[in-house]
Amino acid sequence: MEKLKLLIFVGTEGIYHDHAGNGQFLTSMVNGTAEIAAEFSQDYDVLADGLSGYDTVLFYTDVGELTSAQEAGLLNYIRKGGGFFGLHTAAASFRESEGYHGMLNGFFDGHSPYMDFTVNVSDTDHPITEGLADFDATDELYYLKHNPDTSHHLMYAYDHTKDETHVIAFHHTYGEGRVFYFALGHDMAVLENPSFQTVICQGALWAGNRL
Repeated sequence: MEKLKLLIFVGTEGIYHDHAGNGQFLTSMVNGTAEIAAEFSQDYDVLADGLSGYDTVLFYTDVGELTSAQEAGLLNYIRKGGGFFGLHTAAASFRESEGYHGMLNGFFDGHSPYMDFTVNVSDTDHPITEGLADFDATDELYYLKHNPDTSHHLMYAYDHTKDETHVIAFHHTYGEGRVFYFALGHDMAVLENPSFQTVICQGALWAGNRL
C-alpha cells in the first residue's frame, strides 16, 4: 500500500506557540515512519483548491481567518472523503467560521494552567488508541464547547484546578470524511512524548482510512 499523503497545515498567526517550529518537527517525525509521507505548508491558498492530492490534512493553526473559498474548499474536501485531524489550537482557530467549527465539533473555551496531568484512554479498542495506555503529559488542558452526543470520545483528563474532567480526543464523520481532534500540543515537552507521537501517527492514518 502507498504511504498516506499527509498535509501538515500550520497557520501564521501563532503568538503563544511556535507553530512553525513545532509543525516542522511533527513533519519530520511522521516522515520517519514507514506509513506516512508528510508535507508542511503555511499557504492558505492550498485550502481552496489544493487538497485533492492528500489523504489527510492536519491543522495545527491558531486564530487566523478563512476566506469563503478556503473554508468551502476544506469542507468540500472532507465531505468527499478527505481526512481531517485537528490538533490543539485548531479548536481556537478561525473563530468567525461557523462551518469550520461545526465540522470540528470543538471550540476553544479556555484552558488550565500549563501543568502535569494524566491522559486516560477511555476506548482502548479503537485503532487510534491501539496499544496505548494511560500516560502523563505536560501541557495545557483544553476546555471546549463541544457536543458529546455527536462524537465518540477516546481520551479524557482530570483537571485538579477545577475538579473537572475534560475530553482530550474524539472523532466523528463529516459527510464521507473522518474527523479526529486531539487537544494536546502546546510545545516540545508534549511533542516529544512517545504516547503523543503514537496518537499523531495513528490518528493521521485513521483519518485517512488506513486503520
